[in-house]
Amino acid sequence: MKSIAKERINADLYRALSSILMTKVNHPALREATILRTELSADGSVCDVFVTDHLTEFRQATGFFRTEAAKLVNLRRMPRLVFIQDKGQENADRVNELLAQIARGDKK
Repeated sequence: MKSIAKERINADLYRALSSILMTKVNHPALREATILRTELSADGSVCDVFVTDHLTEFRQATGFFRTEAAKLVNLRRMPRLVFIQDKGQENADRVNELLAQIARGDKK
């Protein structure tokens, strides 16, 4: 798949999934979560969806998200959605905490 087409589909999927999360999901845990980014595989068959938390709930609702996204994104074949928890912010917070400890002279 050409990179321009892949980038467009990736952006369309991100917008669709974010919209679904904000407008059609009533589950309280999922309403607290955020979709951070999407990454479409090279062949377009799989889309990794990175979320902040509540991974189990997202995985249980995979079929719902895929069905609703297919209604919003005009694709011949909707990719399989794989939800992944993004630990990036947690890792950044931990690094900042450790740097603050070093600056204070704490020994832990």
